[in-house]
Amino acid sequence: MKKWMIASLSFLVLLSGCNNKPQEVMDEETLEIQNSAASDAREYLTYKINKQKKSVNRGLITMMINNRSDMDEIETGLMSLSKDHFSPEDMIYQEGQYLKDISSWLGRKSKENKEGLNPALEIKSGMGWEERLEREKQNPMYLAYIHEQNYVDSKGKIKGISLGFAMNKIDYIRVKDSKGLMHFDEKVIDDKKLEEYGKEAAKKVVSRVRSIKELKNVPIFISIYKLQPINSVVPGNYFISSYVDDNDKSIKKWTEINEKYYYFPSKEGEEKDRDLQNRIRDLEDYVSKFFSHQDIEFVGKALYKKDNLNQLVIDVHTGMVKETELIGFAQAIGPEIVDYFPHMPVYLYVKTPKGLKATIVKEVDQEPFVEIHE
Repeated sequence: MKKWMIASLSFLVLLSGCNNKPQEVMDEETLEIQNSAASDAREYLTYKINKQKKSVNRGLITMMINNRSDMDEIETGLMSLSKDHFSPEDMIYQEGQYLKDISSWLGRKSKENKEGLNPALEIKSGMGWEERLEREKQNPMYLAYIHEQNYVDSKGKIKGISLGFAMNKIDYIRVKDSKGLMHFDEKVIDDKKLEEYGKEAAKKVVSRVRSIKELKNVPIFISIYKLQPINSVVPGNYFISSYVDDNDKSIKKWTEINEKYYYFPSKEGEEKDRDLQNRIRDLEDYVSKFFSHQDIEFVGKALYKKDNLNQLVIDVHTGMVKETELIGFAQAIGPEIVDYFPHMPVYLYVKTPKGLKATIVKEVDQEPFVEIHE
Protein backbone atom coordinates (compact mmCIF):
# COMPACT_ATOMS: atom_id res chain seq x y z
CA MET A 1 0.00 0.00 0.00
CA LYS A 2 1.01 3.62 -0.47
CA LYS A 3 0.54 6.37 2.11
CA TRP A 4 0.37 10.09 1.56
CA MET A 5 -0.01 13.24 3.63
CA ILE A 6 -1.99 16.04 1.99
CA ALA A 7 -0.46 19.53 2.19
CA SER A 8 -2.65 22.09 0.46
CA LEU A 9 -3.07 20.78 -3.14
CA SER A 10 0.11 18.73 -3.26
CA PHE A 11 1.18 15.40 -1.88
CA LEU A 12 4.13 14.52 0.29
CA VAL A 13 5.08 10.90 -0.20
CA LEU A 14 5.59 9.27 3.16
CA LEU A 15 5.86 5.64 2.26
CA SER A 16 5.87 3.83 -1.07
CA GLY A 17 5.41 0.16 -1.85
CA CYS A 18 4.25 -2.70 0.30
CA ASN A 19 5.39 -3.01 3.85
CA ASN A 20 6.97 -6.46 4.11
CA LYS A 21 8.69 -6.17 7.47
CA PRO A 22 8.42 -9.30 9.64
CA GLN A 23 5.82 -9.32 12.37
CA GLU A 24 6.45 -10.65 15.82
CA VAL A 25 4.08 -9.99 18.68
CA MET A 26 2.36 -7.04 17.06
CA ASP A 27 1.90 -5.03 13.90
CA GLU A 28 3.66 -1.70 14.44
CA GLU A 29 1.26 0.24 12.19
CA THR A 30 -1.06 2.27 14.35
CA LEU A 31 -3.35 2.97 11.39
CA GLU A 32 -4.14 -0.53 10.24
CA ILE A 33 -6.97 -2.09 8.25
CA GLN A 34 -8.19 -5.04 10.32
CA ASN A 35 -9.26 -8.03 8.25
CA SER A 36 -11.98 -9.85 10.19
CA ALA A 37 -15.07 -11.94 9.53
CA ALA A 38 -17.31 -8.99 10.21
CA SER A 39 -15.50 -5.98 8.78
CA ASP A 40 -13.47 -5.31 5.64
CA ALA A 41 -12.37 -1.92 6.96
CA ARG A 42 -12.13 -0.91 10.56
CA GLU A 43 -12.36 2.73 11.42
CA TYR A 44 -9.11 4.18 12.66
CA LEU A 45 -9.07 3.79 16.42
CA THR A 46 -5.30 4.15 17.03
CA TYR A 47 -4.71 0.71 18.60
CA LYS A 48 -1.78 -1.33 17.40
CA ILE A 49 -3.24 -4.65 16.29
CA ASN A 50 -1.93 -8.16 16.75
CA LYS A 51 -2.95 -9.74 13.45
CA GLN A 52 -1.42 -13.10 14.33
CA LYS A 53 -4.11 -14.07 16.84
CA LYS A 54 -7.54 -14.87 15.37
CA SER A 55 -10.68 -15.09 17.47
CA VAL A 56 -11.50 -18.49 18.94
CA ASN A 57 -15.09 -17.69 17.88
CA ARG A 58 -14.14 -16.45 14.42
CA GLY A 59 -17.15 -16.30 12.11
CA LEU A 60 -19.73 -16.66 14.88
CA ILE A 61 -20.80 -13.04 14.56
CA THR A 62 -21.87 -13.57 10.95
CA MET A 63 -24.09 -16.46 12.04
CA MET A 64 -25.77 -14.70 14.94
CA ILE A 65 -26.20 -11.07 13.77
CA ASN A 66 -28.76 -10.17 11.13
CA ASN A 67 -27.20 -7.19 9.40
CA ARG A 68 -23.76 -5.95 8.42
CA SER A 69 -24.10 -2.50 9.94
CA ASP A 70 -24.54 -4.06 13.39
CA MET A 71 -21.62 -6.44 12.84
CA ASP A 72 -19.27 -3.55 12.17
CA GLU A 73 -20.52 -1.39 15.03
CA ILE A 74 -20.43 -4.19 17.61
CA GLU A 75 -16.70 -4.50 16.96
CA THR A 76 -15.57 -0.94 16.32
CA GLY A 77 -17.98 0.55 18.86
CA LEU A 78 -16.67 -1.68 21.62
CA MET A 79 -13.09 -0.89 20.65
CA SER A 80 -13.82 2.82 20.79
CA LEU A 81 -15.44 2.58 24.23
CA SER A 82 -12.56 0.45 25.49
CA LYS A 83 -10.09 3.30 24.92
CA ASP A 84 -11.30 4.94 28.13
CA HIS A 85 -10.07 1.95 30.14
CA PHE A 86 -7.32 0.29 28.07
CA SER A 87 -4.93 2.92 26.71
CA PRO A 88 -3.99 2.57 23.01
CA GLU A 89 -0.57 3.96 23.90
CA ASP A 90 0.13 1.17 26.36
CA MET A 91 -1.88 -1.76 25.02
CA ILE A 92 -2.31 -3.76 21.82
CA TYR A 93 -5.63 -5.00 20.48
CA GLN A 94 -6.17 -8.64 19.64
CA GLU A 95 -9.23 -10.71 18.87
CA GLY A 96 -10.80 -12.76 21.67
CA GLN A 97 -8.80 -15.79 22.80
CA TYR A 98 -10.41 -17.00 26.02
CA LEU A 99 -14.20 -17.47 25.88
CA LYS A 100 -14.36 -20.72 23.95
CA ASP A 101 -17.92 -21.64 24.97
CA ILE A 102 -19.78 -18.57 23.68
CA SER A 103 -21.69 -20.62 21.10
CA SER A 104 -23.34 -22.75 23.80
CA TRP A 105 -23.85 -19.71 26.06
CA LEU A 106 -26.00 -18.12 23.35
CA GLY A 107 -28.40 -21.06 23.34
CA ARG A 108 -31.42 -21.65 25.53
CA LYS A 109 -30.89 -23.08 28.98
CA SER A 110 -31.84 -26.76 29.08
CA LYS A 111 -30.85 -30.12 30.55
CA GLU A 112 -28.47 -30.54 27.64
CA ASN A 113 -27.17 -26.97 27.80
CA LYS A 114 -26.99 -25.81 31.41
CA GLU A 115 -24.77 -22.87 30.40
CA GLY A 116 -27.36 -21.38 28.05
CA LEU A 117 -28.12 -17.72 28.79
CA ASN A 118 -31.40 -17.49 26.90
CA PRO A 119 -34.71 -18.59 28.52
CA ALA A 120 -35.55 -22.26 28.75
CA LEU A 121 -38.35 -23.45 26.46
CA GLU A 122 -40.54 -26.41 27.36
CA ILE A 123 -41.58 -28.30 24.24
CA LYS A 124 -43.86 -31.30 24.74
CA SER A 125 -44.22 -34.21 22.38
CA GLY A 126 -47.09 -33.71 19.93
CA MET A 127 -47.25 -29.96 20.52
CA GLY A 128 -48.72 -28.13 17.54
CA TRP A 129 -46.79 -25.43 15.74
CA GLU A 130 -49.25 -22.75 16.84
CA GLU A 131 -48.61 -23.46 20.53
CA ARG A 132 -44.86 -23.70 19.97
CA LEU A 133 -44.88 -20.37 18.20
CA GLU A 134 -46.74 -18.79 21.10
CA ARG A 135 -44.28 -20.21 23.64
CA GLU A 136 -41.37 -18.85 21.61
CA LYS A 137 -43.00 -15.40 21.69
CA GLN A 138 -43.52 -15.61 25.45
CA ASN A 139 -39.88 -16.63 25.94
CA PRO A 140 -37.90 -14.81 23.23
CA MET A 141 -34.21 -15.06 22.52
CA TYR A 142 -32.88 -11.95 24.24
CA LEU A 143 -29.15 -12.46 23.83
CA ALA A 144 -27.91 -12.74 20.23
CA TYR A 145 -24.14 -12.56 20.57
CA ILE A 146 -21.23 -11.91 22.94
CA HIS A 147 -18.20 -10.19 21.45
CA GLU A 148 -14.82 -10.62 23.12
CA GLN A 149 -11.84 -8.31 22.67
CA ASN A 150 -8.46 -8.65 24.36
CA TYR A 151 -5.99 -5.91 25.24
CA VAL A 152 -2.40 -7.05 25.82
CA ASP A 153 1.01 -5.55 26.52
CA SER A 154 3.99 -5.61 24.13
CA LYS A 155 4.85 -9.12 25.28
CA GLY A 156 1.36 -10.42 24.60
CA LYS A 157 0.28 -10.65 28.25
CA ILE A 158 -3.42 -10.03 28.79
CA LYS A 159 -4.10 -6.72 30.53
CA GLY A 160 -7.79 -6.20 29.85
CA ILE A 161 -10.82 -7.84 28.30
CA SER A 162 -13.85 -6.14 26.76
CA LEU A 163 -17.21 -7.86 26.28
CA GLY A 164 -20.07 -6.61 24.14
CA PHE A 165 -23.51 -8.13 24.75
CA ALA A 166 -25.66 -7.81 21.61
CA MET A 167 -29.35 -7.90 22.56
CA ASN A 168 -32.30 -8.54 20.24
CA LYS A 169 -34.82 -5.73 19.99
CA ILE A 170 -36.83 -8.09 17.76
CA ASP A 171 -36.71 -11.87 17.99
CA TYR A 172 -37.45 -13.40 14.59
CA ILE A 173 -39.16 -16.72 15.20
CA ARG A 174 -39.37 -19.70 12.84
CA VAL A 175 -41.34 -22.85 13.61
CA LYS A 176 -41.76 -25.90 11.38
CA ASP A 177 -45.04 -27.82 11.33
CA SER A 178 -45.63 -31.56 10.94
CA LYS A 179 -45.62 -31.23 7.13
CA GLY A 180 -42.29 -29.46 7.09
CA LEU A 181 -43.76 -26.05 6.31
CA MET A 182 -42.09 -23.08 8.01
CA HIS A 183 -44.14 -20.51 9.95
CA PHE A 184 -42.79 -17.09 10.86
CA ASP A 185 -43.53 -14.53 13.54
CA GLU A 186 -41.63 -11.96 15.56
CA LYS A 187 -41.53 -10.64 19.10
CA VAL A 188 -40.69 -7.00 19.81
CA ILE A 189 -38.83 -6.86 23.12
CA ASP A 190 -39.43 -4.02 25.55
CA ASP A 191 -36.34 -1.84 26.10
CA LYS A 192 -36.52 -2.18 29.88
CA LYS A 193 -36.76 -5.98 29.65
CA LEU A 194 -33.92 -6.05 27.13
CA GLU A 195 -31.71 -4.07 29.50
CA GLU A 196 -32.62 -6.19 32.52
CA TYR A 197 -31.86 -9.41 30.68
CA GLY A 198 -28.59 -8.03 29.35
CA LYS A 199 -27.45 -7.06 32.83
CA GLU A 200 -28.33 -10.49 34.21
CA ALA A 201 -26.45 -12.24 31.38
CA ALA A 202 -23.42 -9.99 31.96
CA LYS A 203 -23.47 -10.83 35.67
CA LYS A 204 -23.30 -14.56 34.90
CA VAL A 205 -20.58 -14.15 32.30
CA VAL A 206 -18.36 -12.11 34.63
CA SER A 207 -18.51 -14.97 37.09
CA ARG A 208 -17.49 -17.40 34.34
CA VAL A 209 -14.67 -15.13 33.20
CA ARG A 210 -13.28 -14.99 36.72
CA SER A 211 -13.15 -18.80 36.78
CA ILE A 212 -10.65 -18.76 33.90
CA LYS A 213 -7.14 -18.87 35.35
CA GLU A 214 -5.62 -16.27 33.02
CA LEU A 215 -8.49 -13.83 33.65
CA LYS A 216 -8.80 -14.19 37.41
CA ASN A 217 -7.38 -10.71 38.08
CA VAL A 218 -7.81 -8.99 34.71
CA PRO A 219 -9.98 -5.84 34.40
CA ILE A 220 -13.21 -6.38 32.45
CA PHE A 221 -15.07 -3.74 30.45
CA ILE A 222 -18.68 -4.63 29.63
CA SER A 223 -21.19 -2.89 27.40
CA ILE A 224 -24.70 -3.83 26.26
CA TYR A 225 -25.74 -3.25 22.66
CA LYS A 226 -29.24 -2.96 21.19
CA LEU A 227 -29.49 -4.52 17.73
CA GLN A 228 -31.38 -2.93 14.86
CA PRO A 229 -34.03 -4.76 12.78
CA ILE A 230 -33.02 -6.96 9.84
CA ASN A 231 -31.72 -5.02 6.81
CA SER A 232 -31.39 -1.74 8.72
CA VAL A 233 -28.72 0.49 7.17
CA VAL A 234 -28.24 2.29 10.48
CA PRO A 235 -26.42 0.31 13.20
CA GLY A 236 -27.68 -0.08 16.73
CA ASN A 237 -25.73 1.25 19.67
CA TYR A 238 -24.12 0.48 22.99
CA PHE A 239 -26.33 2.12 25.58
CA ILE A 240 -24.98 1.06 28.98
CA SER A 241 -21.61 -0.10 30.31
CA SER A 242 -19.72 -1.23 33.39
CA TYR A 243 -16.09 -1.62 34.41
CA VAL A 244 -14.99 -4.47 36.67
CA ASP A 245 -11.66 -3.73 38.31
CA ASP A 246 -8.96 -6.39 38.57
CA ASN A 247 -9.80 -6.93 42.25
CA ASP A 248 -13.57 -7.18 41.73
CA LYS A 249 -15.43 -10.41 41.15
CA SER A 250 -18.77 -8.91 40.18
CA ILE A 251 -20.41 -5.88 38.55
CA LYS A 252 -20.99 -3.01 41.00
CA LYS A 253 -22.61 -0.29 38.88
CA TRP A 254 -23.72 0.59 35.35
CA THR A 255 -23.20 3.83 33.41
CA GLU A 256 -25.48 5.08 30.63
CA ILE A 257 -24.01 5.77 27.17
CA ASN A 258 -25.72 8.53 25.23
CA GLU A 259 -24.78 8.13 21.57
CA LYS A 260 -26.50 7.36 18.27
CA TYR A 261 -25.68 7.00 14.58
CA TYR A 262 -27.41 8.80 11.70
CA TYR A 263 -27.02 8.10 7.99
CA PHE A 264 -26.73 10.78 5.28
CA PRO A 265 -28.51 11.35 3.01
CA SER A 266 -31.68 10.21 4.77
CA LYS A 267 -34.86 11.74 6.11
CA GLU A 268 -33.83 11.05 9.69
CA GLY A 269 -30.37 12.45 9.03
CA GLU A 270 -31.78 15.63 7.52
CA GLU A 271 -34.04 16.12 10.53
CA LYS A 272 -31.08 15.66 12.85
CA ASP A 273 -28.55 17.83 10.99
CA ARG A 274 -29.63 19.44 7.71
CA ASP A 275 -26.38 21.39 7.45
CA LEU A 276 -24.27 18.21 7.56
CA GLN A 277 -26.48 16.51 4.97
CA ASN A 278 -26.09 19.49 2.64
CA ARG A 279 -22.31 19.53 3.09
CA ILE A 280 -22.02 15.84 2.18
CA ARG A 281 -24.18 16.34 -0.91
CA ASP A 282 -22.26 19.46 -1.93
CA LEU A 283 -18.94 17.61 -1.59
CA GLU A 284 -20.30 14.77 -3.73
CA ASP A 285 -21.38 17.27 -6.40
CA TYR A 286 -18.01 19.02 -6.30
CA VAL A 287 -16.00 15.82 -6.79
CA SER A 288 -18.36 14.48 -9.46
CA LYS A 289 -17.56 17.51 -11.65
CA PHE A 290 -13.93 16.40 -11.87
CA PHE A 291 -14.79 12.74 -12.43
CA SER A 292 -17.83 13.04 -14.69
CA HIS A 293 -16.95 9.74 -16.41
CA GLN A 294 -17.44 7.87 -13.11
CA ASP A 295 -20.54 7.21 -11.03
CA ILE A 296 -19.70 8.45 -7.54
CA GLU A 297 -21.96 8.11 -4.50
CA PHE A 298 -21.31 9.41 -1.00
CA VAL A 299 -22.88 7.78 2.07
CA GLY A 300 -22.19 9.40 5.43
CA LYS A 301 -22.47 7.84 8.88
CA ALA A 302 -22.30 10.33 11.75
CA LEU A 303 -21.93 9.50 15.42
CA TYR A 304 -23.55 11.89 17.88
CA LYS A 305 -22.69 11.78 21.55
CA LYS A 306 -25.02 13.77 23.80
CA ASP A 307 -26.33 15.44 20.62
CA ASN A 308 -22.84 16.60 19.63
CA LEU A 309 -21.27 15.35 16.40
CA ASN A 310 -18.34 13.19 17.44
CA GLN A 311 -17.24 11.45 14.26
CA LEU A 312 -18.09 11.33 10.56
CA VAL A 313 -17.45 8.31 8.33
CA ILE A 314 -18.03 8.68 4.58
CA ASP A 315 -18.13 5.70 2.21
CA VAL A 316 -17.45 6.72 -1.39
CA HIS A 317 -18.76 4.12 -3.83
CA THR A 318 -17.18 4.34 -7.27
CA GLY A 319 -16.10 2.25 -10.23
CA MET A 320 -12.56 3.66 -10.41
CA VAL A 321 -9.83 1.11 -9.74
CA LYS A 322 -6.66 2.48 -11.39
CA GLU A 323 -4.10 3.85 -8.98
CA THR A 324 -3.62 7.03 -11.02
CA GLU A 325 -7.36 7.74 -10.79
CA LEU A 326 -7.39 7.08 -7.07
CA ILE A 327 -4.44 9.40 -6.49
CA GLY A 328 -6.16 12.06 -8.55
CA PHE A 329 -9.36 11.56 -6.59
CA ALA A 330 -7.52 11.89 -3.28
CA GLN A 331 -5.72 14.99 -4.55
CA ALA A 332 -9.05 16.57 -5.46
CA ILE A 333 -10.98 15.68 -2.34
CA GLY A 334 -8.35 15.92 0.40
CA PRO A 335 -8.21 19.73 0.69
CA GLU A 336 -11.98 19.92 0.28
CA ILE A 337 -12.52 17.74 3.36
CA VAL A 338 -10.70 20.38 5.38
CA ASP A 339 -12.92 23.11 3.96
CA TYR A 340 -16.22 21.25 4.26
CA PHE A 341 -15.58 19.67 7.68
CA PRO A 342 -12.97 21.86 9.42
CA HIS A 343 -13.71 21.02 13.06
CA MET A 344 -14.57 17.33 13.09
CA PRO A 345 -12.72 14.05 12.54
CA VAL A 346 -13.54 12.54 9.13
CA TYR A 347 -12.80 9.00 7.93
CA LEU A 348 -13.40 8.57 4.20
CA TYR A 349 -13.26 5.13 2.53
CA VAL A 350 -13.16 4.74 -1.24
CA LYS A 351 -14.87 1.47 -2.11
CA THR A 352 -14.81 -0.07 -5.58
CA PRO A 353 -15.93 -3.37 -7.18
CA LYS A 354 -12.50 -4.70 -6.20
CA GLY A 355 -12.91 -3.73 -2.55
CA LEU A 356 -11.48 -0.96 -0.38
CA LYS A 357 -8.97 0.99 -2.48
CA ALA A 358 -8.25 4.17 -0.54
CA THR A 359 -8.63 5.67 2.92
CA ILE A 360 -8.50 9.35 3.80
CA VAL A 361 -8.32 10.35 7.46
CA LYS A 362 -8.65 13.90 8.76
CA GLU A 363 -8.33 14.41 12.47
CA VAL A 364 -9.35 17.67 14.12
CA ASP A 365 -7.08 20.56 13.11
CA GLN A 366 -4.74 18.27 11.15
CA GLU A 367 -3.97 17.79 7.47
CA PRO A 368 -5.63 14.74 5.86
CA PHE A 369 -3.71 11.47 5.73
CA VAL A 370 -4.19 9.29 2.64
CA GLU A 371 -3.57 5.58 2.17
CA ILE A 372 -3.84 3.93 -1.26
CA HIS A 373 -4.47 0.17 -0.94
CA GLU A 374 -3.00 -2.14 -3.57
